[in-house]
Amino acid sequence: MSKGLYIAGAGKDAGKTTLCLGLLEEFRKTLPDGVSFTKPLGQKTTLIEGEQVGQDSWFVDRALDMGLSLDNSAPFSTSRGAAARYIKLGEPADLPGRIRRAYKTLGRKGRMVVVEGTGHPGVGCVFDLSNARVAKILGIPAILVLDGGIGSTIDRFSLCSSMFYHYDVPVLGVVINRIIPAKMESVKSLLGKWFGERNIPVFGYIPYEDSIAKPSLGLIQRAIGAEPIVTMKAGAAPVSGHLSAFGSAEEVLRIVQKTPGRSLLVDHSRPDILDALVVSRISGDTGPGAVIVCGGEPDSRRIEAFRATDIPLFATDQGLEKSAGRLSQKIFKVEPHEQDKIKRIVELIKANVDTASILSHLAGEQSGKTREKKPGRFKRFISKIFKG
Repeated sequence: MSKGLYIAGAGKDAGKTTLCLGLLEEFRKTLPDGVSFTKPLGQKTTLIEGEQVGQDSWFVDRALDMGLSLDNSAPFSTSRGAAARYIKLGEPADLPGRIRRAYKTLGRKGRMVVVEGTGHPGVGCVFDLSNARVAKILGIPAILVLDGGIGSTIDRFSLCSSMFYHYDVPVLGVVINRIIPAKMESVKSLLGKWFGERNIPVFGYIPYEDSIAKPSLGLIQRAIGAEPIVTMKAGAAPVSGHLSAFGSAEEVLRIVQKTPGRSLLVDHSRPDILDALVVSRISGDTGPGAVIVCGGEPDSRRIEAFRATDIPLFATDQGLEKSAGRLSQKIFKVEPHEQDKIKRIVELIKANVDTASILSHLAGEQSGKTREKKPGRFKRFISKIFKG
């Protein structure tokens, strides 16, 4: 069996880390020699005990309690100015060697190593470390994670797989992520036919799940700089997702009652909405999980009303439009403390991704047939693209 697997995505936030979480949890139940993880090229870092470490590697380690050495699971993380420094001076030197050594260390004693890529397959070219080249350096096959659709999914696969075929890296198969549940059967039927005709395995079709995508209250707070005024009671239900209070107080209350438990962003110039929320809570109606006042703090009388009704209250100096715009443009990552979400991600991968088939392909039980046919049709097509 190949002792490594490269998880690549068609773009940023394609779901690579999500898939890695599920695969790692399933593989360590199945593989007698265990499993490890590395992200050779990280674009985001986080400060841990005074040191900058790769954010995704740190997250995976904490989320699954893997006990990873971050020196090996995050051998190179970029920072501001790193690209310019590399082009001018060639520093840091020997990045391929650093990545290769980290990979070999993680794979000792027969351990499987799941390798997570960065962004789309071309990311890292400035360091001569595109996703495809890293997979080539490590000598391992790749799985591509693609967003659920039809034409766009096929187009992205054709574009992204071309880099791996150019470097002669086997594309083991694909996983289709974030499929709108109502379109699941159609997507399965059409993509299954297209990929099947080209002998490219589809290892999984993962439905979009709102509970995972919605950001926690803590993430929303940090994104817009909101400070607590009335804190949440101990044991209160987790708050995730957000709504914006545009429209009349009656319209806002209707929306809140249809989608309870979310953070509600309210402009500080709308005391009518704040009063309506308090009255609604006193009447026993379901309200928002928390209220964030945008553009300044409410007056002391309304703060006391929120405190009396146990409605968590926060405030930010940013206005409502700016705050709502920032949240709508941001894709939020799951954090290590969100264990309910992590557990759900693992369950989602287990239910919708055929990990046994992935291991079977890695073991080469079906690779002879797959590799015999794939170059004949699809790789000739890719070759034409590179020849112009």
